[in-house]
Amino acid sequence: MLEINKLPDRRWTAAYTKARCEKVVKEYCERHAITCYLPLRRQAKRYQRRTVETFLPMFPGYIFVQTDGEGQTRLLQSHRVVHLLTLDDLQELRLINDLRDLQHLETIAKRAEIVVKPELLPGKPVLVTSGPLQGLNGIIQRRQSHTRITVNIELLGQSASVEVDAGELELEDI
Repeated sequence: MLEINKLPDRRWTAAYTKARCEKVVKEYCERHAITCYLPLRRQAKRYQRRTVETFLPMFPGYIFVQTDGEGQTRLLQSHRVVHLLTLDDLQELRLINDLRDLQHLETIAKRAEIVVKPELLPGKPVLVTSGPLQGLNGIIQRRQSHTRITVNIELLGQSASVEVDAGELELEDI
């Protein structure tokens, strides 16, 4: 397992890649001695009588790298990395802690399927994807132990609220 530590001459950051190029960028990093981490999740699909198991990036379009200035330039020269995020010291420390947590989650992902979804924040429009309220559109009002969504009836100037399990929600594209 990769040791994720802070080094004085290198910084951890996220590299935004071209579509479906995460594994290619990882191979590029390994060839050029750039420390990288690509968290993967298991996906099993059933085709007729057989199950095909693949490992996909947990965060499509992103790979995490630890580089210095020269490594950043080399990454951008790969023509597969679109942008490197700029992080301050505090953000880098948070990222390092998050990456360590991801490593633990990744060990679980090798045995079970993990679903990665965008964070549900108050004010975001959502669609209820399952349960008795399936197909309902709403806006997240608050998020604590339960998620409360509000459905606005614009024509009447009224709204109704209900608590829904976060697993039944999907962010809507505006």
